Amino acid sequence: MSRQDFSSSTAPSKEEAPFEISELFFSRTNDRGIIISGNEVFRRISGYTWDELVGAPHKIIRHPDMPKGVFYILWERLKKGLATGAYVKNRAKDGRYYWVYAIFSLVDEGYVSVRLKPTSALFETVKTLYAEALKCEREDGLSPAESAENIHAKLSDLGFPTYSAFSSYAVAQEVMARDEALARVEDERLQSLARLLPVLEALDEQHTSLFASFAKTRGIPSNMRIVASRLEPAGGPISAISQNYRLMSDEASNHLGSFQGADGTQSLPAVVTEQVYKALFMMAASTIQCEVKAVAAEDLAAGAEKDGFQGEGDVLNKLAEDYMADSGGVLHSVCREAMGLARSAKDLRQLVTGLDSIRVLCRVEAGRLGAQSVALTPVINQLDRFHIEIDSTLEQILALADKVAAMVETAIPRSFNCSLEKHPMAERNLSQVYA
Repeated sequence: MSRQDFSSSTAPSKEEAPFEISELFFSRTNDRGIIISGNEVFRRISGYTWDELVGAPHKIIRHPDMPKGVFYILWERLKKGLATGAYVKNRAKDGRYYWVYAIFSLVDEGYVSVRLKPTSALFETVKTLYAEALKCEREDGLSPAESAENIHAKLSDLGFPTYSAFSSYAVAQEVMARDEALARVEDERLQSLARLLPVLEALDEQHTSLFASFAKTRGIPSNMRIVASRLEPAGGPISAISQNYRLMSDEASNHLGSFQGADGTQSLPAVVTEQVYKALFMMAASTIQCEVKAVAAEDLAAGAEKDGFQGEGDVLNKLAEDYMADSGGVLHSVCREAMGLARSAKDLRQLVTGLDSIRVLCRVEAGRLGAQSVALTPVINQLDRFHIEIDSTLEQILALADKVAAMVETAIPRSFNCSLEKHPMAERNLSQVYA
């Protein structure tokens, strides 16, 4: 993980350095990427001795097949104090390769990288993406920063709005695939959160459609008043109806603001999606951190680790505790935002019901006017079409919002209470952990 180049005299091999899917390993570096320590599994797979590893830049195990853009992304995130994850192809001392999914975390004056064997379907997609990115670097002479932009674009094409979203989804997929391969009981919380993503995507699409539908109704009150003025004095009631419709339509339009995030730059479904991605990362990373902590303790007790390894156990314990606390906080945020989304949808439905009643009054008044209402008929028909469109979209939003709330409840530990306005975990500042 050092920025300086490191050359190895060993040519890459097409042979893979094997390790079991049940194995987890880690290494710790200082803030310049110089290796300080790690566990025995790391040393064994790398093929180096501890004397060769400790004090060496982490690039000692970098494989030339890795796009430089990936490491640029990782370093940019780590410089901002953000935990992150990535697929990495490494090279052992004898030239053999091995793939890992690595979770990079900040510790005092350095970093810890915990690795597991990737086996999910996403991994195959990533290998193709990396090969394409490497080809662009070599053939187009891309700088690391330019390559990083290229990788971001490719991830966006795959449906990931940010690298954070990709790394979150990836680590969750790897943890779930690992659990399945090891015949473990599946983590229902991770499964529920992962299944939430397509539902939230559909909800965001309906949210966009709702805004567009309301935009179409803005000119209707003016059209009604124009028609009413031509029917004077008989058009007085129509003029009053148009005024009431305008007022209630404005109120409903203003309420659409509740479907926006606090800063107004994102839709509420998009805000919830962002929180779900955070929760996926924190929960999956927490699972791996807790397991590697337990493995380290067992190996230390069995005498399988080098002298002085006790300090590494302390670092892993602290990391596991932090991840567990932060996953609790972000889960509460998901719960709070999802409940708010459901409430906003129901409140808007009530406002639209009020608008519907005014629309019905307009049609009744048109019936009373008889032949005089001919000019009003196109406006009423237009109003009917827009309300059918709005009602249909709102019904879908309500159904999806309720589904989101139910799925979030499945993902939240029983100890959480979604009705709480505040939770101790939620008060933590997660910006230094994930973004």
